[in-house]
Amino acid sequence: MKRYLLRNLITPLEAEPDLSGYVSRKLQLNPQRIASIYISRRALDARKRNALKYNFTLELTFISNPPKHPDLIELVTKPDLPLVTMNISSLHPFIIGAGPAGLFAALALVEKGFSPWIFDRGEQIKDRKTKINDFWKSGTLDPESNMQFGEGGAGTFSDGKLTARSRDKVTEIIYNRLVEFGADPVIQYDALPHLGTDKLELIITKIRQFLESKGCRFFWNHRLNDITIQDGRITSIKINNDQYEPEIVILGLGNTARDTFSLLHSKSIALENKDFAVGFRIEHSQDYINSTFYGDKTDFFLTGPATYRLVRNVQDRGIFSFCMCPGGQVVNSASEPGGVVTNGMSNSKRSSKFANSAIVAGVSPADYGTELFAGMKFQQNIEIKAFRKGFSAPSQSVSDFVNGTKSSVMQKTTFLPGTYTSSISDLFPSKLSQALKIALSHWEKQYPGFVKEGTLIAPETRTSSPLRILRDNSTRSSINVANLFPIGEGAGYAGGIISSAADGWKTGSSFLLRTSSDI
Repeated sequence: MKRYLLRNLITPLEAEPDLSGYVSRKLQLNPQRIASIYISRRALDARKRNALKYNFTLELTFISNPPKHPDLIELVTKPDLPLVTMNISSLHPFIIGAGPAGLFAALALVEKGFSPWIFDRGEQIKDRKTKINDFWKSGTLDPESNMQFGEGGAGTFSDGKLTARSRDKVTEIIYNRLVEFGADPVIQYDALPHLGTDKLELIITKIRQFLESKGCRFFWNHRLNDITIQDGRITSIKINNDQYEPEIVILGLGNTARDTFSLLHSKSIALENKDFAVGFRIEHSQDYINSTFYGDKTDFFLTGPATYRLVRNVQDRGIFSFCMCPGGQVVNSASEPGGVVTNGMSNSKRSSKFANSAIVAGVSPADYGTELFAGMKFQQNIEIKAFRKGFSAPSQSVSDFVNGTKSSVMQKTTFLPGTYTSSISDLFPSKLSQALKIALSHWEKQYPGFVKEGTLIAPETRTSSPLRILRDNSTRSSINVANLFPIGEGAGYAGGIISSAADGWKTGSSFLLRTSSDI
């Protein structure tokens, strides 16, 4: 039965809106002609405070011919994504990195009859969580197992938002698999789906257990040490200084694996700089955010705590909010001695009294230079400038930042192990700081109190990878190493949990197990 897409069906904010009634009225037809309604997307329209609405995109089937509304409905078409398939002999392809890209590459490979081996320099979630909690309390960092490295990658200990620029067949697979492993089915259609760190921990653990049941092996505390390349192919690698000879290597680095990027460059594996963004976290009371963006009369039982998305172009530079965490906390995400990094996270209930978001400015080689690794060094230098013993982070009232005044009073924040007062503009080039100040001043006029009620914690530098590992568009392999397959955010081809998982899935799906008949 053919399916038809109906966009922009607006309904009041109701727990269970009568979609059949709203559809029949919009299309002017008898409700009995509607065979099925599938919610493709549900977005919250919060442009009018205290008068929020839902905006649905629906897939419909009809008992008889569809109504003649070519301006309202369209035939659903989701073409298959073309993938080049490659036959390999080894049952155990190697995957470096157990983040979303690596795990979903493994899930795709398992469907093809493989049992990949997955290596990660960090630890399992339960051990990693112990290290992270100790770091937040005492400032004692394990450079190998922390907020960035370990089972599930950096996304596990973050807000767990699941955003995707498009909903093609692969992203649908990712959402469906997450539901199979315990995610709320609402993520399949909610425009801003959210899991929360507590749920992500359980889901990632179930994924690992499933993969292990299919013969996959996980190697924790295993770091890639060396790569040997001959005639454009990897012939061997060293992990924890043990030598292996894998047929292929799927490389699912996080964007923080700076030492591994250096290793790749030393082996002449093609890399390039890419644009990214830097800035800080801004924190407000959740009550202020609720009132300002949704309105005091909104039913927050239906909407959840208010969120926002802000964009402003200043001096040809994009300034925008990123990874907004309602009901969450600002977290210490450092992975190297001598550098401070912030991020935001929340649990599934988003019950904190505070809300935070990154406010970042796009940066490019015009800011940091064209030499390879210049962006990475730019990022690293900001983190080093911000560092104080014990990994406390610089903090400043937003008003003082905008006015160029150092805060004299310690700001109250959710950040652990703590903050110190600072002039945050000193962390960035003056043009960058000025652009951030202009954007914040604009948003204060648009949303009174956004500056006056806010606190900054810096720096936010790990928004995306500052490098890209160049790969062939058709084979998905490195452009100069045929059996190396870079995937995910660290490789420069994704920007979050869903896009990383989808990128890993596409690569994992492209392999077939060679049989005797293929020889």
